[in-house]
Amino acid sequence: MQNLTRAVVALLVAVFSFSTSAAERSLEVPDPLTLSWCLERARKASPILARMTAIAAAAGHRVGPAGALDDPRIAYEASNIPTGDFNFDSTPLSGHQFGLRQKLPYPGLLSSRKTAAKRGAEASNFIVDDQRFLTDGAVEMAWAELGFAQHALDITERNIDLLRQLAATAESRYRVGSGLQQDVLRAQVELTALLQEQLRRREAIEQAESMLVEQLDLPAVTRLPRTDALRLLAENPPLAPLLDSLDERSARLAAARKRIEAAKAKVRTAVIEGLPDIDLSIGYRLRKNVSGDPVDGDDFVSAGFTIRLPVDRSKWRARVAEQNANVRRTEAELRAVRAELISRTRRAHAELTRASSEEALLETGLIPQARQSLESSRSAYEVGQIEFLSLLDSQVRLLDAELRLVRARADKRRAFAALEAAAGEKLR
Repeated sequence: MQNLTRAVVALLVAVFSFSTSAAERSLEVPDPLTLSWCLERARKASPILARMTAIAAAAGHRVGPAGALDDPRIAYEASNIPTGDFNFDSTPLSGHQFGLRQKLPYPGLLSSRKTAAKRGAEASNFIVDDQRFLTDGAVEMAWAELGFAQHALDITERNIDLLRQLAATAESRYRVGSGLQQDVLRAQVELTALLQEQLRRREAIEQAESMLVEQLDLPAVTRLPRTDALRLLAENPPLAPLLDSLDERSARLAAARKRIEAAKAKVRTAVIEGLPDIDLSIGYRLRKNVSGDPVDGDDFVSAGFTIRLPVDRSKWRARVAEQNANVRRTEAELRAVRAELISRTRRAHAELTRASSEEALLETGLIPQARQSLESSRSAYEVGQIEFLSLLDSQVRLLDAELRLVRARADKRRAFAALEAAAGEKLR
């Protein structure tokens, strides 16, 4: 028995280990971490996108029922039974009555309801399209921020190594009497400051990782590798064509227009609902032949209709007024969305222009100059031609320029993603 128990436990452990390893393989993150993998993962796993897709699917399922008639009703009535004996054979009027009833709305009501539901479903589908752009943008922003944090840590660590070399040079000169003790102390202070900066850079990586893990819906314990090349080789699109095509390309604006159409269809629905509708009915009574029956027990057939009279016109006018107010609301929302997208497009384009220009200026001008200045200052310091503070100043300027270059590249990525999300189209 004990051997059987051990075998079962071993089998369960093996199955669990296999399923766990299979799940880990299915979530294997590529190294380096590419943007394309992150985008593909987010499109499949984003809970926000999944929620929007489910909402759109639910809206699509409402279209058919909105244009359908109410279900018919079957009725049964034990008719004209004497209370003295409760016998169906006592009188010729007694019988079992079966009926069928169907409500028929005023012409045009069902088509109007269906149109409203259809426009709402179309709006939901456009919202899903817009959410895809927003999801892609959010993922690229988080990916770029992680790339910046990683590169910033690399630059900081390189500068720590460089400053240690400068500190060693200052100590050597101080020992032989050609340097000052304050130079050694200043080097130690700057090194301590960089070590503190190193801690902040590591914290920034942890925060950027957590943001991207959330966007990708990965397990909480996931450790992300280094991102691939942060630099973006893409032409900046001109602003004017983007603004001109905003109404045509933006899925969010298309959704807002569909909501206006749905609201107008609901106005028509409210108007028609205030008109009479009809209930048709047909009945069949099963009877028995009893004494004195003039028709010898023939069954009875009946038919009729009921008309609803909407006499309280104030109630229906209020409903129409409510739907007209909703039309004005959706029209105002369209203007607000358009103004927001124009503003976001302009801001993102301005940031993209600034980041691109700053990247080019730093890459071709300031960083080569700062490196040359640092090498020159280091050589001059070693032969005693300049003070240590001038050497540190050159090193700080290079550190700042390198960090600004990486920041500009990350900002360019972020601005491009924000621009595509606002414009509603791929620009690369």
